[in-house]
Formats: sequence, C-alpha cells, structure tokens
Amino acid sequence: MRIALGGLFHETNGLVRGSTSLADFKAYQFASGSDLLAYRSTRCEIGGFLVGAERLGWDPMPSLFAAALPGGPVDHGAFETLVQRLVEGTTEDPRPDGVLICLHGAMATTECSDADGELLRRLAEALGPDVPVVATVDFHANTSDLMTHHVDALLGYDTYPHVDMFDRGLEATSVLADILRAGNRRAVAHRKVGLVTPPQVQYTNLAPMRTIMERLREVESSNDAVVSVTPGFPYGDVDCMGLSVTASSADSSSAEQIANAITNDVAALSEDFSFSAFSVEEAVDRALAAEGPVVLVDSADNVGGGGPGDGTAILQEWLRRGRPGLIVALTDPVAVATCVAAGIGGRVSLTVGARTDDRHGSPVELSGTVRLLGDGRYVHRGSYAAGITTQMGQSAVVESAGNTIVLTERRVMPFDAQQLLSLGVSPAYCQALVVKSAVAWRAAYGEFARQVIEVDAPGICTANLHRLGLSEQHAQMIRPRSILSSRQSCVSP
Repeated sequence: MRIALGGLFHETNGLVRGSTSLADFKAYQFASGSDLLAYRSTRCEIGGFLVGAERLGWDPMPSLFAAALPGGPVDHGAFETLVQRLVEGTTEDPRPDGVLICLHGAMATTECSDADGELLRRLAEALGPDVPVVATVDFHANTSDLMTHHVDALLGYDTYPHVDMFDRGLEATSVLADILRAGNRRAVAHRKVGLVTPPQVQYTNLAPMRTIMERLREVESSNDAVVSVTPGFPYGDVDCMGLSVTASSADSSSAEQIANAITNDVAALSEDFSFSAFSVEEAVDRALAAEGPVVLVDSADNVGGGGPGDGTAILQEWLRRGRPGLIVALTDPVAVATCVAAGIGGRVSLTVGARTDDRHGSPVELSGTVRLLGDGRYVHRGSYAAGITTQMGQSAVVESAGNTIVLTERRVMPFDAQQLLSLGVSPAYCQALVVKSAVAWRAAYGEFARQVIEVDAPGICTANLHRLGLSEQHAQMIRPRSILSSRQSCVSP
C-alpha cells in the first residue's frame, strides 16, 4: 500500500494585527519529501502516521508538512503556495491508495474563512472518488461541513492539554487500514451544537469536558465508529466557529444516530461551563501570600492562541510591590539585543514588553544583571510533542530585584519546561511563575504548581468573550454567559 501523508497546520486568531507569512511557516515547522520521515521520532501526529505505516508494512509517500505559530490570518498567497505543494506531493503518480493528513481545523486566510475545508476540497478533487482520506485535527478545530464532507474520518484530540497527538496519528492509520481492508468508504455525520466557549473551560481533566470525553469513549467502545468532539477556537469569529460533534462509521444511519446522541449530551451540559478570574491586583495579592511556586495564568496573552507573548500587566504590578521571586518570559527582540551587547554579567537598563500593540499592558522599565545568554534552541522532553525542536531565537536571562525575566527574540508557547530549564531557570524555586497560556501550560509546569491563579489581564485571548465584539450570532452562543472577577476563583492544580 502506498499511503500519502502530510499536513498544513495553523490556528488563526482574527484579532491579531497582521498576517501569517510563508516565512513564518518556514521558521517554525517545515519539511517536505523524505525530510518528513524525521518526524518518526516525535510524539506528534506525523510521528504517529509514520510509526503506524511502518507497523502495517505500508510504503509511506511523504508530501509536505508546514506549521506556523498561532497568529493572524494566513496570507492567501502563502496558503495557495503551500496547498499546491501539498496536493501535488500527495497526488503524484502512482496515485496513493490512501491519505493521512494532519490539520489544525481553525485556519483562515486573508481571503478564506474555512481554509482547512478548502484544502480538503481541493485534495479530494485531485485524488478522485476512490482514494480515502483520514484527517486529524486539533481539539480547538472550528470543524465545518466542508471539512467533514471530504474525509472518511476526522479524528480530533481527546485531551487538553494536548498530550495524545501521537496516539491520534496512530489511530488514524488504524482507521485507514480498516477502510482499505473493507474496500468501502465511510459516512461522516457532523453537528454544530451552538456553543462557543473560551479555551479556559475546555480543560479535559475537569467537568464538563471530562464528562463529555468520557461519554465519547463509552460510545466508541460499543460501536464501530470514530467520534470526535472539537470545542472550537473562539478568536476567529468565522461562520464555522464553535463546538462540533463528528461521527464516522461504515453505516450512515449509525453515524447520524451517534452524532445526534453526543450532540444532545453536550447540549444538556451547556450551562455547566463556568470560569472566573482575579483582577491583576487581586492575583498578585494572593500569589504573594501563598506558598510558592504559584502559577499566575496570563491567558489573555496566550501565545498558543495568537497572543504576542509580551504582555506586562502582571510584571508591572509585581514590581510595583517591590517583592522578589517572580519568573516571567517575554518576547522582546529589542531588549535581547541590549542584553547581548552588555554580555553575561553586564548591568542593563531596559524597557521591556508591550512592543506589539497597546492591548497587553504598557512597557516596563527595569534595571538588572544579564545572568545568561543562549541561542534559544531546545527539544521538547515532556508530554507535549516530545522530540519536536523549538527555536526561541537569541535569549537572555535578566535578574532584576530578585526577579527573573526571560527575554526571547521569538514568541514561545510555554508547553514544555525546557523553555526555562534550557536557560538554567528552574520553576521549582520561585514564588510565582507567569504562564502565557490558557490550559496547555499544565503539560509543562503543572507539576511545579502548589497553587494556580487565573488572572483577568488585558489581551486578545481574554476568557471573557463578551469583550471581543463577536458577531451577534456567536455572542448568543457564548458560555459562560458572563465572567466576573471573584475572590473565590482561585483554582487548585
């Protein structure tokens, strides 16, 4: 069997100023042809595809895999270039017997709001009616009818934080093997629940998402079906935004019945989504009074959701108190250059953060000592995409009044503890650690946290979706209906 594999991966935040370029993909994850085989050693979907293909004795036909950090809409010209390369690499002669493709599911371009659906449409058109396609998508996919119409199965992650990407890739190969053995295409049923939630309430270790995922696994275990629940990504405000249920089965009526049943289960829990957060001032009060390490969750500047990673509200308030013990990482290439010029051990006076826009705080002035400089390269060793290499660019560690400020040239999703450990900074020995993430930070730093405090800081990834000015249609679908600061909102690990 010749099995084509590849993918195009981007989570698009429509609130970000500027677009995502072809260079952004090439700077993050970009491999084509035989270079794609190197992903076999990683715990991501492509790694799962390759290991599964090897176990089944398939001949892998690697096409293209390109991913960029979450950010603004993908430049449409870049999208056209990438899709053309992906489709051509997937459909070259001799044609593949099947296709495995890794997508995010919430990609939009400067001209197309459902880029994943458009990609799958073009791929199916090029392949013809006889080649089955199985796709994996992120937990935050804004799954659409167009996407599900052009696949035999769509497998979303089961976990948030996402620690099952390799498993879903491996499962996709098993599903494709079943399709090829049976010689029959599968039916896919897709339902929108009419529910838009912020990422903070999509944590799969707590209800209601835990209840929903347990129900999904129960249904899958008693049926010959593949079922996915994708809560969606609310920061794009596209037509297909929101929670979806997708079921795939050899029997169309079974797929329809399962999708309807899970949809009803989710709808019954829609009012159970709840979230609240402390104001910045309240959060710092509690962090200073607690036994550390405390994790201060700056989800409004969620780099994994398109945030710039240079929000300063928590740092500014902490420094105002004149207390030591904070660790915070900021994207700031200008400040990094100053530190490089000063050298290790050099004294610096810096203006840090808030360089991208005025929506994530104000620049902060501080003085300190450059404790370490590095190239910012590290390999993931934790439960999130182990084996993947992240490039932070030139990086500097500055000590200021007993606080540690990590400065990087590039934005970094805080999904692996090597982000700090590779620079000699241990989160185990601090009073408080700021994480610019909603939930996925738990895969990296959850084990260090004695207490977790959700912070209602300013930013484009705020949990209070009512602030975003979403379309009237989507505003009616938001849960929780309101999010207010509360002294009872401190969440335990």
